[in-house]
Amino acid sequence: MSERKKFIIGGFEFETYYEYRGAQEDVRKIECINQELDIQDPEVALRLYNDIRDGIITFNSPIGQQYAEHVADIVAKKSAGLLDDREIIEEAAGRAKSTKALGYVFVGLAVVLIGVFASVEIKEIIHTRKLAKLDDQVQSAANATGNTNNSQNNVNNSNVIDDIHSVENQNGGESGNTAPANEIDDDFIHSQWDANYAAGERQILPEMNELYSQNNDFVGVLTVVDTDINYPVMQTPSDPEYYLRRDFYGESSTAGTLFVDYRCDIVNPTTNTIIYGHNMRSGTMFGGLKRYLDYDYYQAHKTIIFKTLYEEQTYQVVGVGLSEVGYDDDDTYKYYDFIDALTGEELQEFIDNIQSLSVFDETIDITSDDKLLTLSTCNTYTENGRMFVVAKRIK
Repeated sequence: MSERKKFIIGGFEFETYYEYRGAQEDVRKIECINQELDIQDPEVALRLYNDIRDGIITFNSPIGQQYAEHVADIVAKKSAGLLDDREIIEEAAGRAKSTKALGYVFVGLAVVLIGVFASVEIKEIIHTRKLAKLDDQVQSAANATGNTNNSQNNVNNSNVIDDIHSVENQNGGESGNTAPANEIDDDFIHSQWDANYAAGERQILPEMNELYSQNNDFVGVLTVVDTDINYPVMQTPSDPEYYLRRDFYGESSTAGTLFVDYRCDIVNPTTNTIIYGHNMRSGTMFGGLKRYLDYDYYQAHKTIIFKTLYEEQTYQVVGVGLSEVGYDDDDTYKYYDFIDALTGEELQEFIDNIQSLSVFDETIDITSDDKLLTLSTCNTYTENGRMFVVAKRIK
């Protein structure tokens, strides 16, 4: 069994990452206070104590609480002449649980922690600014043709998903779908979108050059129109899940970055292009895909733009399904293994299976002429559950 990760700041250990982040915030507050105020000045200490007492300044960790006690200790010892109300003096003295010596020790510790976190904070600020700049660049690249993303003016920027859990779980993995699947009559399939470019023959779109120059793993921008999904997409054939827990810059990130299945071809698109992303509770990445489990939402959000390095592709959503991870030794259909098809039989197998996995009682409209795009993410309707949105190219 792997050892539980510890979150430690100085001599303080925290059970969860959220407590740890709260302590970091407290350290930053202490840093600001010590930079701006001389808390050994009785009048300053009194004002600071009253702000803490009245909830104007709050702390959320033992580090912050000890600092508050240290301020109370200063007030009790140095500010008596400034106080008319004896109760406040006694209250401050009662709160000052630590001794004067402990107070000095804590201040010393705080100085050390501030030094450590100052460097960490600088890195975080730089990284945050880089991500903000990246968002602007992604938006510019997506909008470069003038009409790719006009409807983003109506995007849900709040990232609030109404009754998110009931939407996610309303189907319970049982669609009750009785609609028939499309029949493919062709022995061999052919699409109008088929391409046969030699390596290096295709030219990168001008608006993609800046993002590509920052990271050569970048292969395009995915925009689900009228939603919050508008992200760069990566691909690393030699390390397929490299961006599972990394951001665009390759730095550690819980949310990761959208990435294309290593078996798919961006230059000469395969029958099916699969893009993976995390189902984040915040709604970021593919967290918003769960909204497609609501039929009205599904009907109202049919357009997906995948702007690759080389061309802008427009897709229409044709199906939504729930599945689970299949293992090599079981019979579970693995929708994520359908990449390229040459025969009608191969395409028919895919259509039959996603039809059976569909959450809506309607025939999924896919023909032998279609190129497909599949968005895949996790879903909690069952252990190892997966959700997918299938779209066909229309432009």
